[in-house]
Amino acid sequence: MGNDMGNIREDDLGIKNYKIYQDFDAYSFTSDSIRLSKFVNCKNKDTILELCAGCGIVSIHKFAENEQNLDKGRGKFFLIELQKALFDVLEKNINVNNLQDVFVPINDDLKNTFQYVKKATFDVVICNPPYEKESAGFKKKNQSDMIARAEITTNFNEIAKVAGSALKYGGAFYFICKSERLFEISNILNENGMKIKVVHFVLGKNRFRLALVKAVLGANDGVEFSVHSDCGNVDN
Repeated sequence: MGNDMGNIREDDLGIKNYKIYQDFDAYSFTSDSIRLSKFVNCKNKDTILELCAGCGIVSIHKFAENEQNLDKGRGKFFLIELQKALFDVLEKNINVNNLQDVFVPINDDLKNTFQYVKKATFDVVICNPPYEKESAGFKKKNQSDMIARAEITTNFNEIAKVAGSALKYGGAFYFICKSERLFEISNILNENGMKIKVVHFVLGKNRFRLALVKAVLGANDGVEFSVHSDCGNVDN
């Protein structure tokens, strides 16, 4: 049950005592964030970078579900978010869940990522990127929501460049995108040294609405395809 505090609401994450705050004036996450979290595969000593982190739901949910394994290692989550309103909620979520020793929040543009972290040091990069191109005429309730959902302040070219530079050789980039953009995105990944290895299509209204994608830096050709239509566990 939610606890309303103005436009910021606290909800139970549904895992142990974890909480999650959202700012409904800025951007509220959807079930796609949970799908992505469940899709990500990370080990206890992995170092993880989340781009376009928003309120931190993907990484916090991932950690909450795997707390016993991840907490035993020396791994760490670095989360970068440009929008100050969302970053403030991200910090709040880290603090309320006592994750200060594991999570490092960064409030800056993706272009400046390597002012804070070193290249080629991450085992996993995660991103729930803006789905829509800026030119698509996509309209939402406010500018913050537009930035989160459309390629206004960043685009997949920039995201892939950062991901490819951040990953160790053999590291994995997990993200979600519109299925209709998969061919375009595959070409962008290839240009940045990554190849798609796993695609799980999300079925919605009798069509493949979205694709959960795992790409690997330096991988050989060969892709595994599957389809699912719920938020259950996804093997990858």
